[in-house]
Amino acid sequence: MTTSPSTVALAPSEITVLARAVSQAPSVHNTQPWRLRVRKSDVDLVERTALRLPAHDPEDRDRFLSCGAALAHLQLAARVLRRCDTTSFPSEGTVVATVHAVPGASPDASDLARYHAIGRRRSHRRRFRTEAVSEVDSTAVTAAGTEADVQVIEPGHLDALGEMLGFATRVFRADPAYQRELHSWTARTFGLHALGAEDGVPEAALSDEPLPAAGLVRWDTPVPDDARLTEHLEAERLLVFCTDGDTRHQHLAAGAAVERAWLEATARGLAGSVLTQALHLRGFRELLAERLDLPGVPQAIFRFGHPAVPVPPSPRRPLADLLPDDFPGPRTEPDDPNRST
Repeated sequence: MTTSPSTVALAPSEITVLARAVSQAPSVHNTQPWRLRVRKSDVDLVERTALRLPAHDPEDRDRFLSCGAALAHLQLAARVLRRCDTTSFPSEGTVVATVHAVPGASPDASDLARYHAIGRRRSHRRRFRTEAVSEVDSTAVTAAGTEADVQVIEPGHLDALGEMLGFATRVFRADPAYQRELHSWTARTFGLHALGAEDGVPEAALSDEPLPAAGLVRWDTPVPDDARLTEHLEAERLLVFCTDGDTRHQHLAAGAAVERAWLEATARGLAGSVLTQALHLRGFRELLAERLDLPGVPQAIFRFGHPAVPVPPSPRRPLADLLPDDFPGPRTEPDDPNRST
């Protein structure tokens, strides 16, 4: 009896390639809230539900957006390795998606370019160069993030957005619980503090500039007046990712869409970062949708442009933690955030 090509088990080398691709996906505070489980030619993306950010992400929406980014990497790597993949989405439980890595047609040039961009993608929490992004590049980035469940909008009414982001900055600066949590997820990148870092945001990747460049609001993040903040927004390319509703599946789809756009930008020599912090303030998303005339629920704001300076990569958990059933040796318990937040 011969084995069907569609059920040929993934080889250890293929599993490693898939795991490395997933491990480099962006996530909220670089928490990497996922693990993988391999079953022959199927790979489950499993949400690490015990890892929470109650001050930043009280409804766990960013955690699921992060899982969407990891799913985009997993799907892309599966297409490059096995030439094709299909994906199913359970309606409940911690398995958020299953990728079936089956043989098929060769990946197209866009898939290959985005796959090779995985290792170069960084969160660019800095201002961009003044050089404008071309319309060709901007259109390609927008198209890469557009799918049936996600609408990608280049926002207008930036004066309203600037006013709202300025308000959010003042709120988060004055929130001691938020600031303690953010501090605990800032990975020190100098001296002995850098030894053994596996997660968290590198301090060298944070910015002392105001939003939108800062990305994350710390206690000393500057708060320019609304007009100045609007000028900063007008100098950048911005995309808002919207969904019709606010379900787990739509969060996952939005996270994957943002990451595909981000990889397309990276492949074209651009840099970007994601803003979600302000979207967690009560009533903020509803008011943002109204004031910016958005067609749905805003899930993330993506800013991109020409990088002005290089930024460091974020630390990553070892593959043994990502694939606890497939890699021998000691490892940290995957569901233990090992934090006192």
